[in-house]
Amino acid sequence: MRIADRYDMARDLQDRYQRAGKHERGEILNAYCLATGYHRKYAIGILRGRQKRTSARKKVVRTRQYGVPFRDALGVAWEASGYVCSERLTPFLKELVPLLEQHGDLHIDTSTREQLVSASISTVERTVAPLRRRDTRRRMSQTKPGTLLRQQIPALVGHWKNEDIPGYLEIDLVSHSGEFASGTFLYTLSTVDLCTGWTERVPIHGKGQAGVIAALTRVREQLPFPLRGIHPDSGSEFINHQLFAYCQENNIVFTRSRPFHSNDNCHVEQKNWTLVRRLIGYDRLDTPEQRAWLDAFYTNLLRPFANCFQPVMKLREKTSVGQQTRRFYDTPATPMRRLLDGHAAHIDFSRLNALTALYTSTSPLTLKRAIDHQLAEMPLNLGGRRSA
Repeated sequence: MRIADRYDMARDLQDRYQRAGKHERGEILNAYCLATGYHRKYAIGILRGRQKRTSARKKVVRTRQYGVPFRDALGVAWEASGYVCSERLTPFLKELVPLLEQHGDLHIDTSTREQLVSASISTVERTVAPLRRRDTRRRMSQTKPGTLLRQQIPALVGHWKNEDIPGYLEIDLVSHSGEFASGTFLYTLSTVDLCTGWTERVPIHGKGQAGVIAALTRVREQLPFPLRGIHPDSGSEFINHQLFAYCQENNIVFTRSRPFHSNDNCHVEQKNWTLVRRLIGYDRLDTPEQRAWLDAFYTNLLRPFANCFQPVMKLREKTSVGQQTRRFYDTPATPMRRLLDGHAAHIDFSRLNALTALYTSTSPLTLKRAIDHQLAEMPLNLGGRRSA
């Protein structure tokens, strides 16, 4: 029986129920409860006319606070940040919006500017959600666990996070083999500093031990702080006597991940996706021309963009209550800002001055669009290009 029919029945029985005696009221109540399935106390209230159907509440239409100017301005800022997530973008808007206005890439009024710098994470997420692109291409790995020096190179997990000084890197190789890992092809040596989030990438031809050491030496020369330690996976390109001796000669601490535990190197694994796979894709790169193009792209465009204009978050605390785990992060900041604000004593300014000059002279949107243009100019045998 529908709810409307139950109330119609109660309306028909009300007069009779109110005039009836005690015995007849009981019979009417029993019959009504049997027909409707209502509890006796609730049915008594309905038959006495105390329970009335409430009319549907009128929907309140809220006045739209964030209009088209806010949406368009946020779209420009999101593009200039490299399409980072809302949690990283929202705190960064206070620094990013003045930069875009300074270089003439953003023209907004005072109210829109105030909305941008005061918007919540939820508001930013709702605004950029329709613009977000998804990528479902599969990931491939071409590295295999090594068998040498495992007893001399300790397998540590999260050991360097407590140091909280720059110079301890997670490192990994990203394969550019295409669909079939045959022959010799390019790899990207990807590194990330655990303290500041500073990243470096160097392409190498093959994964020979000499090539890996040469790429690591170049990373060491490009870092604006001393290299204190490396933490790779257990692949044979890293676990070998040559790299072990190189680290001992240069006072570099050498630890490794556990075999088949990719989350031991979770920071560099994440950067492998956002700064290599999402941009370069999974196509095969194996020629000297492609290596030269990739080297120039990493050094001249992606390195300043990722370190100067892309904020990162650091995990401060993780608590577990039953089966639920809560993670608390600090305020997002770019790697260069983290380095300048908290670790100036460790900086080699002769290596950082070029980036700080670029930060003040170049718009992040201009650099981002230069990255997109460079990706569009990839060699013709590269497919599946993606923008930063």
